[in-house]
Amino acid sequence: MSKIGCTVTNCFYNRTNGCTAPAIKVDGKKAFESRTTNCDTFIQQKPGMMSSVDKPRQSTEISCAATNCVYNKEKRCDATDILVNGKNAKGPVETCCSTFKFHD
Repeated sequence: MSKIGCTVTNCFYNRTNGCTAPAIKVDGKKAFESRTTNCDTFIQQKPGMMSSVDKPRQSTEISCAATNCVYNKEKRCDATDILVNGKNAKGPVETCCSTFKFHD
């Protein structure tokens, strides 16, 4: 379980640059760099829609399809902290896990 920092300020789960989702899924099965990963849990904050009122979690379960990442252990992320980026994203493909690190 990891702490998630998030710059995707228009995500329903973003609160003060932290993630309130109980679990997230990072996609990027064929990723070789962070920009080819994405947060599949992203939900765009629509005008008039109330964002999550929960506080950012200190520990979140992260399932990870980015099998080329050094932090992927049996489809789970074992990084202590991760950072999800994607300012003004309109969908999951416009987000990325900036913590992704390719393993040889």
